[in-house]
Amino acid sequence: MKLHIGKRLTPSLAYRILSLMRPERQAAYLFACGVGMATSPIQTKSPVFAPSTVRGYHGCAQEVAKKILSEDSFLPSNNAFDWLGAGIYFWEYAPYRALDWASKRWEEPAVIGVTLKLGRCLNLLDIANASGLLEIYQQIASNLSTRRMPRNTTSGAHFLDREVIDTYCRMVSETNDNDYQTVRGCFPEGEPLFPGSKILNRAHVQIAVRDPSCIARIHQVAFPSGR
Repeated sequence: MKLHIGKRLTPSLAYRILSLMRPERQAAYLFACGVGMATSPIQTKSPVFAPSTVRGYHGCAQEVAKKILSEDSFLPSNNAFDWLGAGIYFWEYAPYRALDWASKRWEEPAVIGVTLKLGRCLNLLDIANASGLLEIYQQIASNLSTRRMPRNTTSGAHFLDREVIDTYCRMVSETNDNDYQTVRGCFPEGEPLFPGSKILNRAHVQIAVRDPSCIARIHQVAFPSGR
């Protein structure tokens, strides 16, 4: 489902888009948005929004792993319930979680390891994008009836999150020529490690790669026997 969102932006979303732009385009963009440079939060040194590279692990069937290795490419996921929008999904620094996930779905599971260059990353581990995503949600809600509004489910289908994230990424793409290349999110999942603990045994970080050029050093992970 594609939803057209107008180009009128609030300052918080305008500044987030600004951070993705080349320096020579920032002044013209601020002028077009009606925001003066004197009120801009841009500092001499911009903050780092995400790590430059991480290790990612992709759980799949052994047959799929062979195809990935032979073709040196992945098939992106494009389900309406994907947690972080369209993309190629990886568990960040979690090879055994990837194996566990694949083992519950295929008799012959496999894990593909890669090095990911996050590039222009929509990093949901920080609060920088929270207000912009909320604005997109509110615009979607105002354009759809309650009955048509996508919803997340208790079974793990994230229809609402997918719609908001993809719409947000599309808004940035339409306003700025630098698309998001990756989306990174943290999900609390599972049970406490022990009574009273706030640490959950299945909490994890996922990355959805929207630009396949961010993927390098593709290899199959060899686990110790018995694991």
